[in-house]
Amino acid sequence: MRPLTSTLQFFAICKPHAAYILGFAILFLQLNTAHAQSKIDTANVQSTSSKFEIGVAGGLTVNKFSSGQPQTGTNTGYDAGLLLTYNVYKQWSIQLEASYTQQGGQLLTFKDDTRYGLPESFTTKNVKNSSVHLNSLNIPLLLRYTIPLRKDWKPALYLGGSYAYNFNVTERYQKTGDLLPGEDIITTASDSENVTSRYNRDRLNLIVGADLRLPLFSNVKLLLDFRYMAGATPARENYSYMEKVGFGSDIKSNSFIAKLGLIIPVQ
Repeated sequence: MRPLTSTLQFFAICKPHAAYILGFAILFLQLNTAHAQSKIDTANVQSTSSKFEIGVAGGLTVNKFSSGQPQTGTNTGYDAGLLLTYNVYKQWSIQLEASYTQQGGQLLTFKDDTRYGLPESFTTKNVKNSSVHLNSLNIPLLLRYTIPLRKDWKPALYLGGSYAYNFNVTERYQKTGDLLPGEDIITTASDSENVTSRYNRDRLNLIVGADLRLPLFSNVKLLLDFRYMAGATPARENYSYMEKVGFGSDIKSNSFIAKLGLIIPVQ
């Protein structure tokens, strides 16, 4: 009977320790399972996240020439193009765009060629109110920082610059003046003309803005983009609102742009 008694005594002594060992074993298995699941989830996130995103966006521009000349005002235009975003590191990304952009502004010009001895007429003395559109190919390069606000909401701030090539500049205008010399007959004529040669072909802009990317459906995101684009180089040199030589200054085009678009990740 001693062997049986010894065996029972052994199990009686080891029973508390066995419970501890069993508990540690269960805890170990749970931790190991959680760790494995975490690896799977991380792998899934890494596999579904993308380094690149492509998109299309378009919207409106509100433009104004710089106040180097006092007689300037605002006009509106359009912006439409493509974008490519490269996620560099964590919240940081680089965005390259190519778009058709209308910039420009309004100019009020006072013409008086009678000071040069020419006879007074509608063509030699008038007031011209012009709306100028700089139709350009605009290529911005932006550095973006995404604010870690929510998983599905991705607001970002960005800054950068752009190169703009003016392939066409149009001017819609109204001229007001005396129809006949010495007669109190005021008339206004409206027309448009191509004034590309008066403006610089190449321009540089500085850009600061913010965007918000929201889930729309599947992997497609809705883009809301707002930016201010300030002219870094002149759109036109030596412009004078009095059309008087020696009284001109360089003017730049500044724009506020609001765009709506779609973003798609590229695996």
